[in-house]
Amino acid sequence: MHDLVVDVVAVAVCGAVGGFVNVFIGDSGLHLPTMEQGVFRPGYLGVVLVGMVAAVGAWLGTQGSMLTSGFVPSPPVTLRLSELSTAMLIGFGGARWFKSEGETTIFRKAAVIAASKPADGEAAATIATGTPFQALTAANRMR
Repeated sequence: MHDLVVDVVAVAVCGAVGGFVNVFIGDSGLHLPTMEQGVFRPGYLGVVLVGMVAAVGAWLGTQGSMLTSGFVPSPPVTLRLSELSTAMLIGFGGARWFKSEGETTIFRKAAVIAASKPADGEAAATIATGTPFQALTAANRMR
């Protein structure tokens, strides 16, 4: 059982590393969880946590038969380097998915706000080319 805990912790750390790398992609940067303009931003802690959970969940899914073998003796769970690198990739991918969902919500909110206001060429350019929060800010500043 002790080896399993060590393996899960190692996979979680690799997933956290993958999630942490994802923090620097896009506009989020290294910040703590905040609420801005009515939108929750999970910050690096949320992204890293999602990376950890994704990596551990995927790894446990592949180890299911060894962990729940019941009465049949099964070989001990071993952790390979390929599984650790996969945990990093899954942590990165899970965190990227999480951030994409958040950005989609922000863009939808910006679209709703912009659609309810008169046309503004400068705001339209910012919404089209800016980060999600730049788009939301531009939509809020439209008159």
